[in-house]
Amino acid sequence: MAIQAMATTPCRGMRKGQVSDLSDVTRAIAGAVKAVEEQVGQEIEALVVGITGSHIEGINSQGMKPIFPAGRKVTHQDVLEVINHSREISLGPDREQIQALPREFRVDGQKKVQRPVGTFGSKIEVFTYIVSGQTPSLQNIERAIGDAGKRVEQMVVQSLASGIGVLTHEEMELGSAVVDIGGQTTDVAIFINGSIAFSASIPLGGQSVTSDLCTLLKTSPDEAERLKLMSGHACAYMVDEKETIEVQQLGQPVGRPMQRRVLCEIIESRMREIAGLVGKELDKSPFGTALPGGIALTGGGSALPGADKLFEETLARHRFRVAEPKLGSKFEARPGMATAVGLASFAIQCFDEFSPAEGVLPWRERVKSLFSLLNR
Repeated sequence: MAIQAMATTPCRGMRKGQVSDLSDVTRAIAGAVKAVEEQVGQEIEALVVGITGSHIEGINSQGMKPIFPAGRKVTHQDVLEVINHSREISLGPDREQIQALPREFRVDGQKKVQRPVGTFGSKIEVFTYIVSGQTPSLQNIERAIGDAGKRVEQMVVQSLASGIGVLTHEEMELGSAVVDIGGQTTDVAIFINGSIAFSASIPLGGQSVTSDLCTLLKTSPDEAERLKLMSGHACAYMVDEKETIEVQQLGQPVGRPMQRRVLCEIIESRMREIAGLVGKELDKSPFGTALPGGIALTGGGSALPGADKLFEETLARHRFRVAEPKLGSKFEARPGMATAVGLASFAIQCFDEFSPAEGVLPWRERVKSLFSLLNR
């Protein structure tokens, strides 16, 4: 996939994955979409949207359907019915399903059947990963997109998109995880046998580090961000004690010299906390103890020097690497683009393989397949 256009706009209207200022989010969406439309020379009508936040939950569900008469061919309708059976789960009154992703089909006990239609059997089973979210939060995002003059084509859990953006087919099949350290959240996803099997969102990210620096060094947010990007390191012990930096504190006319290691100790403290919380999320999943494909660190927070080293020290049983998606020859590589690239790949290469042949379903009712993406 070649990236043809790309744009980013600042947005202060989101807080930990949820809309806190509707007008600001609308403005940011409209600005980014307009910039992309100008680059490609055509109007964009619908958006594939990444969602995150502590209100997002993913569970593995199972469905089963007998085939009558026994031994006949499995039909498209059989597949739809068994998937719908797997989606019959109880959610709270303020929650709704966002995505349903078939992970594996079984026909008469035969495992890892990716294309069940046309096979013969007496029973079909499906294991489906179902993502849900709080209805008010989803409605706010949909409202912001509508106010920007666009409609939602699909909502996709961000950790899934990040995994698609940086993991290879082989890594997804073997068993791998992605940890996307964003500005306000850190998203985690585990992929097994070519599909997502677990996801979680931690309400801490790169801006938590910046906030710590603001408070402890008595600086402005812009100065704290500059210090983090220009002089930060995730492992303070790797910084020479003799190195000094200049810190511009609030209300002071001139900068104050200080040890660079002190800056990095503040950064390390928060990064180790994030790594520890990632470890706890991985432990919640039955798939998180053994990941032969390792764990990919991505997002803006992963660009901090020593981030992979810190995670490997904190979670010694896992192997980490820093990964960013390829943006093609038109754009320079930059951190934090995994989710966007993954969303684009999902939109182009995943399709409604298990939806009814006729009629247009609302995005909430669609069942997207990753098989076409993983077999590219």
